[in-house]
Amino acid sequence: MFLTDTYLSREDLFKWSADLGIELKTKSAKKGEVFLSQDQRCYYLYFITKGLIRLHYQNIDGQDVTHWFSSENMIITSPFSYFKNETNILNFEALEDSEFILITKENLDTLRENNKEANKAFQELFTEFAMILSRRVMDIHTQTAEYRYLKLLQKHPLIFQKAKLGHIASYLGITQQSLSRIRKNLVH
Repeated sequence: MFLTDTYLSREDLFKWSADLGIELKTKSAKKGEVFLSQDQRCYYLYFITKGLIRLHYQNIDGQDVTHWFSSENMIITSPFSYFKNETNILNFEALEDSEFILITKENLDTLRENNKEANKAFQELFTEFAMILSRRVMDIHTQTAEYRYLKLLQKHPLIFQKAKLGHIASYLGITQQSLSRIRKNLVH
């Protein structure tokens, strides 16, 4: 989870698109709606202008696992589906009423090929995302659950107000019971 505003904003997207004659679409999703399901093709980068989104999948035991949370001024997609036309394995769920700017692969390619500023912004954005995802995977294997909990609480307190504890626990790679113990121990 990271904000895109260091690299690009809603205004940037509309300006760059207007300069190149690209019409960007918008979409909304109601709280609780799964607006993209596994096995559906992911045709868009979703630039979130409002709301909180949970990306999740089923593990080999059939358990629901939270892969990612994203909120306003963040971008989400199913990378293998969007970039490689492979089957999407993620479910995109709105945890509150949400709104998005939709960027097709064709639109992204046009922006990157014809606007140096847009190309640089997306290149830096994708690089930052790769580093954050890599750090997240390493943290699961090298940091304690309590450390991961505190880090998430510090960086993204909104999630604790809007997401279910079970979703947060699965994102942290722990059981809901372990999360409850961590929270109880930190209070005392």
